[in-house]
Amino acid sequence: MPYRVPKSRLLPPRTAREVSRLRLSEVVRQGFAKSPVLVLAAGAGWGKSTLMASLMAGGGVWVTLAEDCQDPVVLGWHLLEAYRPRLGRRGLEVEQALEHGAWAQAAEALLEELAARHNPLAPARVLVLDEAQRAASRETLAFLRTLSQAPALQMAVLSRRAAPWEVLGRVLGERELAFDAEEALELAVAIAPELPAFEVEQAHSLVRGWPLGLRLLLRAMQRGARPEEAFYAHPDPAGLLAYLLPSLPESVQKIAARASVLGELGPEEFAWMRDVSALEPYASDLLLEWVGGRIRFHPLVRQALISLLEPAEVRGLLTRAADAALERGEGVRAAGYLLEAGRLGHAADLVMSQGAEWLRRGLTYTVLAMLERIPQEMFATRPALHYLHAEGLRQAGRYAEAERAYRRALESGVEQANLGLARLFLDTVEPARAWPHLEAARKTHPEEAKRLWAENLLNSGRVAEAAAMGMEGPRLWLRGGQPERALQELRREHTRSLPVAQNHREGTLLLALLEAVAGDAESAQAMAHKGRREGETLGSPFVVALAEARLGHALLAQNRWEEARAAYERALALAEGGPARLKVEALGGLAAVGDARAYADMIRLSREAGDPWVEAFMTLAVAYAHLRRGEPFGLPALTAIEDPFLLALVAAYPWSSAPAELLERYPFLAQPTLFAPPIHRARRLLWEAGKLPLPYHPGVRVEIFALGGLSLRVEGREVRLKREKTRLLLALLLLQDWSKEALLETLGVSDGEFRVLWSELLGALEPGRPSRVPGYFLKPYGLAKVPELWVDLWNPPDSSSLPLEGFDHPEIDRFREAYRASRRQRLLLSGEPASWLEALRLEPTDEATLERLLQTPLAIEAWGLYASAMHELGLEPNPRLERFRYLR
Repeated sequence: MPYRVPKSRLLPPRTAREVSRLRLSEVVRQGFAKSPVLVLAAGAGWGKSTLMASLMAGGGVWVTLAEDCQDPVVLGWHLLEAYRPRLGRRGLEVEQALEHGAWAQAAEALLEELAARHNPLAPARVLVLDEAQRAASRETLAFLRTLSQAPALQMAVLSRRAAPWEVLGRVLGERELAFDAEEALELAVAIAPELPAFEVEQAHSLVRGWPLGLRLLLRAMQRGARPEEAFYAHPDPAGLLAYLLPSLPESVQKIAARASVLGELGPEEFAWMRDVSALEPYASDLLLEWVGGRIRFHPLVRQALISLLEPAEVRGLLTRAADAALERGEGVRAAGYLLEAGRLGHAADLVMSQGAEWLRRGLTYTVLAMLERIPQEMFATRPALHYLHAEGLRQAGRYAEAERAYRRALESGVEQANLGLARLFLDTVEPARAWPHLEAARKTHPEEAKRLWAENLLNSGRVAEAAAMGMEGPRLWLRGGQPERALQELRREHTRSLPVAQNHREGTLLLALLEAVAGDAESAQAMAHKGRREGETLGSPFVVALAEARLGHALLAQNRWEEARAAYERALALAEGGPARLKVEALGGLAAVGDARAYADMIRLSREAGDPWVEAFMTLAVAYAHLRRGEPFGLPALTAIEDPFLLALVAAYPWSSAPAELLERYPFLAQPTLFAPPIHRARRLLWEAGKLPLPYHPGVRVEIFALGGLSLRVEGREVRLKREKTRLLLALLLLQDWSKEALLETLGVSDGEFRVLWSELLGALEPGRPSRVPGYFLKPYGLAKVPELWVDLWNPPDSSSLPLEGFDHPEIDRFREAYRASRRQRLLLSGEPASWLEALRLEPTDEATLERLLQTPLAIEAWGLYASAMHELGLEPNPRLERFRYLR
């Protein structure tokens, strides 16, 4: 069920615009030229909304935020409604995500749609977020940070405080927003033309350019007050009454005070808030804003007018508003009114009765915020609130806090908490911990426990039993030995958002895992990065840790060992303090890159969690990574699992026979995937089975290392070429493809000598090759880019080594210098001082780079490199830079 967004929140206010703020409009335009996000941070009455509303005349999107937008799901509904006319069918994806509370996915989907609709020739689109201080929360900030990445989107955040929005972009404060003297005179001419200029200037000086203060002061002066008396007599917000009341009849004052309690009124409130129409003739005196048929009080005016009422009357009006909201079916808004009225018992009862439904609608943070405002003593008399709190914490991914809250509910007699604890251990995939709570829940809530029981059977590796109970979906197909089916289904349904708190098991990160197993490893890498972004947006260490582990799997499938190790180490560090099961994939990954102790820890934690499938899955990932590196690994039997795919991998290991039928059944094993055998062995088997249309396949892997010196490995063993000119030939083939004539000339050899060199190189790369068969790794006249050939120059790591050191040849010298220059340029474009230092290592006498580094913590190390290089050349360091170094 969509969240009801008042249309008035999507329209800019109609406010007085007597002053044409051309100067400030230009400041805003220049600000957007430097930063896609501007934060207009100043107190009430500094003209933020008026300014942006006037700039919006040419089009754009306006959203006025309220306290409910602290919940990122509610913010998402506001943005969806604001952008819906521009989204077309893609808006359905955002809506489905929001309906399930998956706000991070909604933010990503909205970002992707805005990026897809970007027209480079069209002007930038403006999004204005008014009253942002009301919606300040970590989650709201994360949502807007994601959205701010949309190309050609200019976002203006209007807030009374810069925090926490200042991290999004450039801040314009009161100094920029203040009226200058010319603007003050322009305002005076519009509303009080009889005042002399010197008095207007005096008023402008007194209020220090505050637009609202100047407006009120000019009105007071118009009624005969002296500027100093009017200003200094009433410096506090309540003193605004001295400016407002003299122009208002007493009856209107009373109506305005009562109406101001709600802050904003529309037809729904007019029905029970009597005589509101009497305010219309005094709209300018009350500084009322008109938005889409609704009236809105300025925050300072509302604060001043409410002070005219007795607290009991304020509570009564808020209670009446709550009743009216309930009659309209707006329970969330009603609870907000009750909390503001201090009717905490009534609010607690309403949250207790409707909170579960709000959580089903994804309003997790709304419920948590309400519960935080209810005193703990009320939880003692309403133990169901403990359960509701635990459900909200679980949906927010705060698992440790959720477990404590569920146990408090259980101790208070809320037996439904057993279901909650079971769901929690399903979320964290700890089936052994879930069973006791499922057993208890079956006695009190048999229907609800049935579905959870099936899922826990799956998590325990009992796939057939789970399927017999009616469970289906990608996780069942994966654990049931059908990874391709699971991948295809999830690819088709990836736009379908699934229930809250299951993002890591049913969405992006499950797709990342399936792509690594049975799809495309680069797609798996992209999905893992996307999953990490979602986890960071959610503020969930659990999701971020799992995303890093899935990134490790994607890199492992591509044989990028050190990068995979780094991802697994990050995953393990992030998993500290979380559920023990979270460490399993990271530990298995570290074991795959050679950490024997990590393997033992992975086995122990898998067994403690009661998940034999993940133990087998990660053990095979370890075994196949060792196999691809040509390293021994003792694979255990792994017979206590029901997964036919994993069992087939066990039977085929170490691929010493010819299981070509396995490649036919699972063709993805011939691609760079997590359980692929060595690619050269798989392709040789396919060739032998007639499935690879090649005249010959050598059945070996070749690695060429060119950074630093030049070395060649075939099947992991180093091969030394007999002739130095053969080494030179290999080095030249690394640079480019050649014509035979150019290669002969560059090598300086005859045609007959060249044939000898070519034959030696071909024999070294393809031992045992039959005569008169075309080369597999060599083509006329270059290296063939085939899967079995790995060259470090083709995917250079971050290294200061230069290629082909030790060769003295003009072609290689030119290539080396071009490589050095290109790498230095890339390093200097980085924003990291460590990269600049690496660039200085490549050219240690570069004083421009040194000067940049002398302003960083790496100054001493940089100076040492520079000074050493200069002394080797017999030169003295630049004295200007040396003096600068000492000043540092």
